[in-house]
Amino acid sequence: MTINTAMKTGRLGIAMLVVAVVGSGCCCCWCHHAADAMPAPATAPVARVSENVVRFGTDGSATSADDPGAVNVFGEMKDIKAGPVRLVGDSNFQQHTFVEQGYDADPAVDATGKWLAFASTRDSQHSNLYMQRVDGTAVMQLTSEAADDAAPSFSPDGKQIVFASTRSGNWQIFTMDVSGKNVTQVTTGAMQAIHPTWSPDGSRLAYCCLGSRSQQWELWTTNLQTNEKRMIGYGLFPSWSPSREVDRIAFQKPRQRGSRWFSLWTLDVINGEATHPTEVVTSANAAILSPTWSPDGSRLAFATVMQPAQSVAPHSKGRTDVWVVNSDGADRQRLTDGTGTNLMPFWSGERVYFVSDRGGAECIWSVRADSGKAAALPVAAKKDPAAQQDASIRDPDR
Repeated sequence: MTINTAMKTGRLGIAMLVVAVVGSGCCCCWCHHAADAMPAPATAPVARVSENVVRFGTDGSATSADDPGAVNVFGEMKDIKAGPVRLVGDSNFQQHTFVEQGYDADPAVDATGKWLAFASTRDSQHSNLYMQRVDGTAVMQLTSEAADDAAPSFSPDGKQIVFASTRSGNWQIFTMDVSGKNVTQVTTGAMQAIHPTWSPDGSRLAYCCLGSRSQQWELWTTNLQTNEKRMIGYGLFPSWSPSREVDRIAFQKPRQRGSRWFSLWTLDVINGEATHPTEVVTSANAAILSPTWSPDGSRLAFATVMQPAQSVAPHSKGRTDVWVVNSDGADRQRLTDGTGTNLMPFWSGERVYFVSDRGGAECIWSVRADSGKAAALPVAAKKDPAAQQDASIRDPDR
């Protein structure tokens, strides 16, 4: 979804829930605040990271009860507008999609590295799913419902796409063939379910739900053969590691309920249960959002929003960027340059794809995963774990 869409139509259509819900552990806002949840500061809208992001927007207001709404990177729901940005001509960056109106968001690349799926409002007020070659050719529209479709993800064998949609009345998980045919609903019920991710063998899905009782974002798994569903913890925007050596899921989680200060966590799934929860990346001055694994499962990419509790203009230098880090939290490196808003990373091959308005409209770009070496940040020595955990995400150019 677009960086703004998340806030407006569907991710980005998933109109955003309030920070209270986000604080529960997830970003997307698809539900109402819990009675005891901490409300988002009325005078402090979040960074205008995505106005049309069908999946996750960045404003803190809740939408009406009968509107599934757009969800932002903080798990909140509401419309917002993106500001002007500078054009960039760095050869490290490559633009993959182009729109004259609307936005593109939620990039996902198949295992071959040849096909790109994404959500877009280029032809409709609602976000639909599209697929094209990564070189920008052979664009195909996969869905055209009078609802919001978002967060596509290719199955490991490349034959199916799982996605979130409001076509059944609220956000639920669906699968379909890569041709857009044979759509099957995976989840049902009153809970909003978003951001699905495949297990390495393609037999299970992980996703997040806004709990009807907890009013927090919960992590769930479902077995596609048996339809068995299990809650495995609290968190938002799960990403299943492609490595078959360990069943590991990365996700974002708030430091406290109702907070926009998210950290990056991982957990292992053993016999269907969550074990070894580990906080991998945290920052004293930025929210850590939308983790995605490298193809070998050894590293993670993520986005940051500086001072998430404050109002931040999308063109502010260093405010929203994409980073990479080792799976143990070491060797953080910044890939983007602080130009425009840079969110929703997806790692494929040697490149990290992301949504950015650096060219004016919210489109999908990519950058080499090793391009951040020159901007490597100093990290506290491992002998001082506390210092390492508190290390701030800083703009090296300042």
